[in-house]
Amino acid sequence: MKKFVSVVTLLVVVMLVTSPSLAASVHFHPKEEKYDDYVAELVQKQPGITTEEVKEAIALAAEETQKPEMVIAKQALNELNQAIKQENVEKDTSISVMGGSSGAYKLEPARSKGDLFYTPSSTLGIQHGHNGIYHTTTNIVESIPDTGVRKIKYNARNVEKDAVMQYVQSSQANRDQAADWANSRVGIDAYSYNFATNRHTSKYGDKNCSKLVWSAYMLEANIDLDKNQGFGVYPTDIRDSSYTVTYNTIQ
Repeated sequence: MKKFVSVVTLLVVVMLVTSPSLAASVHFHPKEEKYDDYVAELVQKQPGITTEEVKEAIALAAEETQKPEMVIAKQALNELNQAIKQENVEKDTSISVMGGSSGAYKLEPARSKGDLFYTPSSTLGIQHGHNGIYHTTTNIVESIPDTGVRKIKYNARNVEKDAVMQYVQSSQANRDQAADWANSRVGIDAYSYNFATNRHTSKYGDKNCSKLVWSAYMLEANIDLDKNQGFGVYPTDIRDSSYTVTYNTIQ
């Protein structure tokens, strides 16, 4: 009897290997991907955003790119994870709240209007970094959670060690126009916690720090500062863009 059972078992294994149709009828599939799981993780890793906001942003990106929402959610999450991983490798997760003016160092005056700055930064332990643009050599424009787009003096902005100051490779006229556009949003645009698909949201209205800088140069200079041109524009994408050149590292 044992020999008979062994033979039958062997025959089943052989049939599964040699017959794709039979194998397909046996449920040996990996766990099915679920759209809501991706959405939930995007919400978890972007503190401050709601499930409805994430779904709305994904739907907008799907309409603009003509790609399925599942594809967008999966890729957006992958990009977000990569951005967080990059930040965590560079800095430890105990640093300041994103957008808040904290850190042990001060910004310095810019060389020119339209220059940018980047500082390591996090939100509730989730690191994204933070950047802003100089409207003059001594005033910066940035978007932060508490106020949205604001303008402050450079020395009112605390930053972390290894913050950088950069210029964009373009004409000074273009840099001036980008800075003026960013300044025109002060007191108008509120803050958005959506990084994952912010490349495909409106350039007018709620925006985070990287969306502000990216929009300014896209609209006024036709320069895409997004390094990888994924669904989300992250502060490190701007910092590491082929168009940006670092001239000062704050230490």
